[in-house]
Amino acid sequence: MNSIKIKVNAKINLSLDITGIRSDGYHLLDMSMASVDVSDILSAEKSDDVSVVMNGKNASCDNTAYKALKLLHEKYGVGMRVEINKGIPFSSGMGGSSADASGVFYCASQLYGIELDQLDESAVRIGCDVPYMMRGGGARVRGVGELIQSTEFAKLTLVIAQREYGASTKEIYAEYDRLHGVFGDSQTSRSQYFNALESAAVSLRPSIARAKEDLLRHTDRVFMTGSGSAYVGLFECEEKARECAESLRGYLFKRVASTVDKGIEILETS
Repeated sequence: MNSIKIKVNAKINLSLDITGIRSDGYHLLDMSMASVDVSDILSAEKSDDVSVVMNGKNASCDNTAYKALKLLHEKYGVGMRVEINKGIPFSSGMGGSSADASGVFYCASQLYGIELDQLDESAVRIGCDVPYMMRGGGARVRGVGELIQSTEFAKLTLVIAQREYGASTKEIYAEYDRLHGVFGDSQTSRSQYFNALESAAVSLRPSIARAKEDLLRHTDRVFMTGSGSAYVGLFECEEKARECAESLRGYLFKRVASTVDKGIEILETS
């Protein structure tokens, strides 16, 4: 196999709790994750060098997909030319950057015969969601993203809504520490759909919460995903979900979506 084309699905956090902080400053997480049918398309072919093109433009050296590819090149001698077409909204908390990095690791596994499990240690260095997103589906993810336990749940019908961009993930974690201290505010009893980072995200960008208000007019099960700024509403049927999505005006992104059981799907190989 010399080339591969894949679909990399976004994720949502059904819950996200912070259970502590390591001595190196990384936050310890306890998350319930699910893949959803919002995707980036990634094509990769073997090459003597490494390059990443995203939406027709060369990716910068701080792009997560490029960082993943550079790490693979240094550690395993992997060379690939990668092209990414984005469908996952930017700065939404749906793992768009992690999806692209996970796609790079997955393609390297397929093209160079490297076991996916062997790449977990490298993947978590790029981002805490990357090891999970190489697999996807339902999962409980803990630690800094390295502890993954697959779970099963019924297919969910969603409306995902991003009204505007939020603060950066780095800023949100810093604000979380300011609001709650380094030991966090983890509790044993939480709502099934809970996000410990929401208060920090809204503190920095209060207007992102207007998406939550709009969704709550249609369903009482609404939560922020990741570090935001997208919110997710759960619905019993697709008809009600479509009514909700159609009512949203002036949004960067709005979509009726469903959970899926895979993070990555192969579209073509040659």
